[in-house]
Amino acid sequence: MLFVRALGWLGAVSFVRALGWLVSVWFVRALGRLGAVLLVSGVALAGAAGPADAHAGGLTATDSRGRVVTVTPAVPGLDVVAIEDGARLRLRNGTTGPVTVVAGGGSATPAVVAPGDELTWIDERATPDGRAVPAGEVVPWTVPLDANGTSVLVTGELVGEQGPAPALWWAAAALTGVAVFLLARRLRRADLLLAAAGLVAAAASIGHVAGSTMAVESAPPAGTFLSAAGINLLAWPLLIGGAVTALRGRAAGVLAVCAGAALTAVFVLPDVTSFHRAVLPFAGPAVLERLLVVLALGLGAGVAVAGAGVLRGLAHQAAEQGRP
Repeated sequence: MLFVRALGWLGAVSFVRALGWLVSVWFVRALGRLGAVLLVSGVALAGAAGPADAHAGGLTATDSRGRVVTVTPAVPGLDVVAIEDGARLRLRNGTTGPVTVVAGGGSATPAVVAPGDELTWIDERATPDGRAVPAGEVVPWTVPLDANGTSVLVTGELVGEQGPAPALWWAAAALTGVAVFLLARRLRRADLLLAAAGLVAAAASIGHVAGSTMAVESAPPAGTFLSAAGINLLAWPLLIGGAVTALRGRAAGVLAVCAGAALTAVFVLPDVTSFHRAVLPFAGPAVLERLLVVLALGLGAGVAVAGAGVLRGLAHQAAEQGRP
């Protein structure tokens, strides 16, 4: 009787190990397919969305930078400035009467600002968003106001800036992804490579989101950061926690890194507009923003694509060694 029970127990253990191996193989294949679908979908979305996709706070990458030049006639207490590289105007009414932003600037106008209040808005007459201004050229704009019965004219300009060479940045992203894929096929401990690459992709993604958040002056930082992070709030823990687990020699960590990397690559795809536009919604040098996008996209895609093969190898090794 005891012998029969022992045989039953051994059979159950073998069944569980076999089932675990089958599930791992299925999951690896599913991950590979999911990564491919996510990347293809992301590329399609990026291509369809074009170069006007919004970043943190609804800001976009543009070809020019805007500013206010004069407010005529000058009204004591009335202050109008351009913020966020000219994307929005901010009016502070320190006068004793209401100030009206005259209609014609889009859905935000007309608008009335009471004494002591301020207004921040996107005015289609002044924003560089959606306008093609060649590098070195200056395009003037005007926004009319009514300051308690006095006609006031706000004048400003959009100054075109020289954009980057898109092909070089696209090539850098592609080469980064291909390098991870090829190295993962040659290294004996490719899981460590994926863990390290995943950590760098997470750091680049966090830096990109933080810099985009700091460029927003018209919304609270905490809410802007959470909105800008989006699905990265899931991807970052997967990448960081997965990398730590992978460094301990566990295949589950590599699986988490691959899933987080695929999400990172897909989510950063709309931000490839930084490869094409001169003025970026980023609190820092434009070249740094482009470098962060290259790392998040290239490393994320490279890890996601290479991960299927690495996980398949780890599953086979576990099966040969008789462990789950």
